Amino acid sequence: MTLKLLEELRLEHRLVDRVAGALVNFSAQMETAEVVPEDAAGFVQFLRVFVVGFHHQREEEVLFPALVERTEVPADHGPLPVIVNEHREAAALADELEAALGSCEIAAGVSRKLARHLWEHLDKEDSVLLPESEQRLLRNGVTRIEGRAPTREEEIARDLGAWLCERYPPVEDVEMVRGDGCVACSAFADACHGVEMEWWNHWDRDFQRSLGEG
Repeated sequence: MTLKLLEELRLEHRLVDRVAGALVNFSAQMETAEVVPEDAAGFVQFLRVFVVGFHHQREEEVLFPALVERTEVPADHGPLPVIVNEHREAAALADELEAALGSCEIAAGVSRKLARHLWEHLDKEDSVLLPESEQRLLRNGVTRIEGRAPTREEEIARDLGAWLCERYPPVEDVEMVRGDGCVACSAFADACHGVEMEWWNHWDRDFQRSLGEG
């Protein structure tokens, strides 16, 4: 059984992942002034309207309250405040990219920084947050969770992101190492001690132990 909102978030992650790769390509071309300046504004629009205004909003206003209210996940420590803080960082980096549009060199650096931020964020959500959320919600009897549909403006921003991926085919950042699980998270052992310490109770530990024994 799957939960509709979680499936939608996973699909949206695929697009954001590709746009991050397009940002890396864009940054390389910007260093040689081979890009259209307006395209930088397109990345900003995609991030502000679709990622921050739609994707992040449904996580914070639908998924996270459901976790707190129905599965006893803490709202004030652990993964949730880490994720919310990273949402704010993404919004700030979009502002920073817009402010840097007058300098190709600065904008290129911000684009790479933004891509790395998005990739690390996606990795921790895809490998920890969403799988754990799905298990906990279903185990607590939550079989239906849906977010709102995108507005027309958000649909345009989503399509703009897909178009930017065609214009700047996604590439990897060879200097970045991606990873799954809590230990790959930059907040691990600092702002968060990992989902096992922050979320799991005795039932969770027994359940995971049974999976390993099976």
